[in-house]
Amino acid sequence: MKFLPSGRSRFMAGIGALALASGAGVATAATTNGHAMDATMSMAHHGKASYGMTKAFFNGHAVSFTYSKGFFCDTSVKSKAASGCEAGAPAKKAPAAHTAPLYITVPLGFSVPTMSMDCPNGVTCVDHPTKIDLRRLEPALKPLYPNLTKKQLTKSLRNTATPGHDHFITTKAGGEPIWWDVKVVGVTSKTEYDKIAQHKSAKYLLKQVKAGKTTGVIPTNLYLFFSV
Repeated sequence: MKFLPSGRSRFMAGIGALALASGAGVATAATTNGHAMDATMSMAHHGKASYGMTKAFFNGHAVSFTYSKGFFCDTSVKSKAASGCEAGAPAKKAPAAHTAPLYITVPLGFSVPTMSMDCPNGVTCVDHPTKIDLRRLEPALKPLYPNLTKKQLTKSLRNTATPGHDHFITTKAGGEPIWWDVKVVGVTSKTEYDKIAQHKSAKYLLKQVKAGKTTGVIPTNLYLFFSV
């Protein structure tokens, strides 16, 4: 996937925020009716509610997410993306009192076979935003683009396509549909990325984060709604 002009797509080849249906093909979604919003929900940008599935990892196994509401992005956190979503700062207002973390791994500086990802590059997964603001990550991404000035890179990152990624969770939430707090982990080594994918475990992923094998956990203002 390209998100920068010609010759600048290394980052988006991996980071290019989010579907494989039953782990076999790209998920399709049928539009459903929206849901009533309370005062907190009105302070957010909402994706169009659809129904569909993607693959994910939990405790060493592949599982499926079933989505039934569009994404939630807290608009009290500034974003230049059309979706109102951003990475680099946490939400100030959550869509519910109870949420759980959703870790997504994004390859940086190398390519991953498109259809091997839970949400492939160039495909917007069901109930995910199509665009996201990555300007807050400019300092970390600048080494990938030595030929771009800070201003050029920042401009390119303000409304870019949501990157391809894999999903990792620490709970099944009893099988109930809930809001999940999206947290990004960038992986700069293909070898490390493959190890994380092979373990299929958030516990292993966070161990590698702690060991400095990846970026730190990057907060977002984005929540997704699904059951496992």
